[in-house]
Amino acid sequence: MREILSIPTDRPANLNPGPAPMLQWIRIDRMVIDDSYQRELHSGNWKAIRKIAAAFRWSRFSPVFCAPVEGGRFAIIDGQHRTHAAAICGFEEVPCQVVQMTLQEQAESFAVVNGAVTKITSQQLFKAALQAGEPWAVTIAQTASDAGCRVMLSNGSSKGKLPGQIFAVPAFGKLIEIHGRANITASLKILRSVEGIGDVKDVWDANTLIPLLSAMAAAPPYLTNPRAAEILAGFDLWQLVEDATKEAARRKRLSLPSIPQRDLLRDMISAKLAKGIEAA
Repeated sequence: MREILSIPTDRPANLNPGPAPMLQWIRIDRMVIDDSYQRELHSGNWKAIRKIAAAFRWSRFSPVFCAPVEGGRFAIIDGQHRTHAAAICGFEEVPCQVVQMTLQEQAESFAVVNGAVTKITSQQLFKAALQAGEPWAVTIAQTASDAGCRVMLSNGSSKGKLPGQIFAVPAFGKLIEIHGRANITASLKILRSVEGIGDVKDVWDANTLIPLLSAMAAAPPYLTNPRAAEILAGFDLWQLVEDATKEAARRKRLSLPSIPQRDLLRDMISAKLAKGIEAA
């Protein structure tokens, strides 16, 4: 559904937008980098540039923000990675938003554009990828759906969260990569069937859900055990959560090698599942 743009009426009291930008295509060989404020490109930057180039599409290319400088050239304020990627792909020109600026204004603009950008959340990225039909997003959504669960497109308030809702998109996707769709779906189905655990919304918090699913999915003998739900219901999950919290604190207090609390909880759950399988 497309919504009409809502425009607030509280216009800034002291509006000073500066010169209006011009939109034009500019040859890449006329574009320069001013190292007085621009970042230097390191190996990580070039890795990102080659990644952009490998999947280059104009539909993903926003205009390069630049300023005219001496010699008929243009200093790139924002878009250095995109411009390099376009050059790698053999393009000679890129679309640009050109604004007249002094050197000081260029530096200020660079700081604002690169430091005050609204960060895209993993859920916003997932939502867009799902709409675009990207395989990784479709796989994540379908894996949850097959178990009667749902990967959420926004975080929402803690009060409104319900059992069966999955918010940790990257971590859930990683579990699917490691253990496969079938094992994750089977784990979710078992979890959903256990009264007093699967129907408790706090269990679906990422810090509990991800270690729990990881331990379950890593144990195929458990997933195929006809008493799997009974085994899960047979131990105190919240005691394990408390034990993992205490162990993480103990290790920190004694300056022992740090182990993420999620990993501690996963290993404790794995041990309980193994005992349950033996007893069954």
